[in-house]
Amino acid sequence: MGKHSSQKESGDELLSNINVIPLVDISLVLLIIFMVTASYIMISSFEVNLPKASHGKTGQQGNTVTINVSREGLIYLESKAVSRDELRTQMKMESTANPNLAVVLAVDKNTNFKNVVDVLDLLYELNINKLSIAALNE
Repeated sequence: MGKHSSQKESGDELLSNINVIPLVDISLVLLIIFMVTASYIMISSFEVNLPKASHGKTGQQGNTVTINVSREGLIYLESKAVSRDELRTQMKMESTANPNLAVVLAVDKNTNFKNVVDVLDLLYELNINKLSIAALNE
């Protein structure tokens, strides 16, 4: 015991403890950053499985606006999630600014048809008659 106490007093003892608190802090900060980033990525991306068609033609690329309806019935205007009221407001502004506005409607093949009818009804209410429905070529 005398020898052990003399090593402590002289400062020659090796540190055998690792302070893990800073490691835990860094791990938690990285986890929070990952969770926030992952939730942002999931919100801003969506997938629409378009139906296939054997006969169709390529639409015009000019003054078009794309409206997507996801499988869950969520509406996206030019890849930005919007509510029905926001879609009505945005489309009213677009059609006022451009009377020759054409709309491309891309609807997931597994969505409820009521979601499609709601969007079509909104477009006809605003007197937007140039409409194309997106599909994949077979």
